[in-house]
Parts: sequence; structure tokens; C-alpha cells
Amino acid sequence: MTALSVTSGLAWAGPKLSGPYVGDTYGQVELHMEGERLVGTSSGSGGGCKFPAGTEVLSGEFQGNVLVATLQVCLSGTPECVGARAFPTLATYNPQSGVLSARVRLPKGCHSPGLKDFVLFLRGTGGPGESEDDAAKEGALGGRAAAAGSASAEEAPEARASETRTAAIGTRPVDLGLQFLAANSPNKWEIARARFEAALLEDPRDIDALVGMAASHLGLGNPSKAQEFLSRIRQVPPTRPDVYAWQAYAADAQGDTGRVQPLLRRALDLNWSPENPKPWEAALVKALAGDIELAQKQSKNRKRAPGREAAGAGSTSP
Repeated sequence: MTALSVTSGLAWAGPKLSGPYVGDTYGQVELHMEGERLVGTSSGSGGGCKFPAGTEVLSGEFQGNVLVATLQVCLSGTPECVGARAFPTLATYNPQSGVLSARVRLPKGCHSPGLKDFVLFLRGTGGPGESEDDAAKEGALGGRAAAAGSASAEEAPEARASETRTAAIGTRPVDLGLQFLAANSPNKWEIARARFEAALLEDPRDIDALVGMAASHLGLGNPSKAQEFLSRIRQVPPTRPDVYAWQAYAADAQGDTGRVQPLLRRALDLNWSPENPKPWEAALVKALAGDIELAQKQSKNRKRAPGREAAGAGSTSP
């Protein structure tokens, strides 16, 4: 991971949106700011999802004109595509047209009557009044409103679109997530989790994002979910000993104490340094302080004593 300094005011200033916004497909949403956070509630009118009035359907924070958000979407399609779910997304706000648009990656085989070709489109009711098709033609949706009709076919275009959007911010979503994670506060961990989800939309194998998701879930008291993300790191690079430390933390939190010491020793053998932890590793080091001390002693003892395998090489004696 790249070391990041933790400073006050982690979020960049962005637009302050309020009032009614409407999409021909999604329906009308009332937007308002709660501090730096944008919140949208359904007006209960129009839209394919027909959310009851007052339902919170959108929540996120702006980084420049990019909104890192979660969006409620109703699903239809295969038997698994039933009901409404929250999906992470990166939305782009166009201050000239007053359009907020985002591409949403849905599970394979699913579609949503609230989205037009997998795209959320909301325009201010006091704006120029362009339609979703107009916005697509003019590029308000990144020119992707008519993209392929299955979620699996969108993977490469979505990654490229995400790269373009995050480049405008000046940093990756995962970097933002690490900053919020370092704040060591449950409400910041929730915000961090949204950043890591956005990063995983770009690259499902991003180790920083997978570790960040695990750290967020551990901080929020959900170790089994943390282990789920850590298990997606199939091969741990030798340059990432911290992964083993996080695995030890998850094992300890789940009561699997027999795995803690071997994992910590492996992290230490690969030069993980709990004496100089990254800011987001503070909770891990504190939680495993006693285990880390024991693992350090055992590692030192093993390094001082010659290995029995080396001493007995070629010998039949034990």
C-alpha cells in the first residue's frame, strides 16, 4: 500500500445539490446535503422501481464533480434478480446541464426497470430539460447509454470509464478509502467501504481494495465478511506481508486462534513491521498486540537456532 498522510478535510469540495431531480426512467428524487454527504430520497412518483415516498435511494460524497455513492436499484430478470439492492457507483455531475449520471454494474442476467441501459440519469427540474437520449447524444452519460445489454459485456468499458472519472479527481478511489480507514472511526469506515467497492468495480483483483474491504468489515464487527474478501487474494505477493497480518486479525476475530500465530510469523518473516504500521493498520496492531509480541519472539528464536533440516541434511538420524 502507498503510505498516505492523514489530514483534516479528507474530502474535496464538490457541488451542493438540493431540490427535485428527475429521470425519465428512475423517477423523481429529492436531493439534499447532510454536511458533505449528498442524500436522495424518492418522491414516490414515476420511475420503473416505484420506491415509496421518503425511501433513501442515493447516498454519497463528492470528490470534485464525481460522486462516490451507493444507489438503490430494483432488479428483474433471472430468479435471483428480485427486489431492490444497493450498488456502489461513481456518478458524474455536469454543472452546465445540471445532469447527474452513473453507470451501474448489475449481476449477470439482471436488469432494472429504473435504469436506461444500465445507466442512472437525473436532471434538475430547473435545468434545460434535456431527455436521457439527448444527454447520451451530447455525452452527458459518457456516450455509453447504448452500450452492451449485459453486465458481463460491460466490464472493460466500465473500467475505462472509471479510470477517466477518477483521473479527474487526481487519485484512485482506493487511496481515498485508505485515508478514511486511517481515521479509525466507524462512521469513516462506512465511507471507506464505499470507496473500496468503487475500486473493485475497476479491478476486482485490486489487493489494496480487497484488504481495505476486509479492514472496513473488521472495524465494523463483521469478520466473516472480512475473510470473504481476503480469500479472494489467491496468491499473496511476497511484497505484501500485510495480507497475512490481516488474515491473522480476521482469524482471531472469528475465534480461529490456531491460525493467528502461523499467519503472523509468516508476515514477520516477509518483513512486515508492526513497529511502524501504516495508519490504517493501527486497529490491527492494537487488537493483536500480545500475539504479535509472541510471534516476534518465536521468529527471533528460529533465526538464532540452526534449522534441524539443515543440520541433518543427508543424515538418517532425527
